[in-house]
Amino acid sequence: MMKQSVRFGLLLSMAFLIAAPPCWAKAKGYLYVISYSFAQKKIFLSNVITERVRDVSYSDEEFVTEVELIRKMEAQFQDHLASAAGVKPSEYTTAVRGAYKSKAIAEKRLKEERQRYLQKGYSAKVLSDFTYSD
Repeated sequence: MMKQSVRFGLLLSMAFLIAAPPCWAKAKGYLYVISYSFAQKKIFLSNVITERVRDVSYSDEEFVTEVELIRKMEAQFQDHLASAAGVKPSEYTTAVRGAYKSKAIAEKRLKEERQRYLQKGYSAKVLSDFTYSD
């Protein structure tokens, strides 16, 4: 009986070791962060950021982004916004966009989003010195 339990445990461990790595696979995703204020008609944007994301996708353009990564990026951008731009982050809505599958897609989306806000009369500033660190 003990030998069967040990064999079953080894077999289960081997199955886990073989099947698990594809679940943990990472891909290179391209993201950017935007903070906007309807009241002040201002937006602040980051440059495109490259980050490792889960290799799960339901579209041709982007990967599924983990909530933990989004929250960390938003928090760091808000901190940077307060120190670099001298504004109150609580007055702005901050959101991460992406993770896009290519840098070209991310840059296109960033440009389009910036242009939409400019057409609505917002002032836009790219915080090019923002870097995300995990």
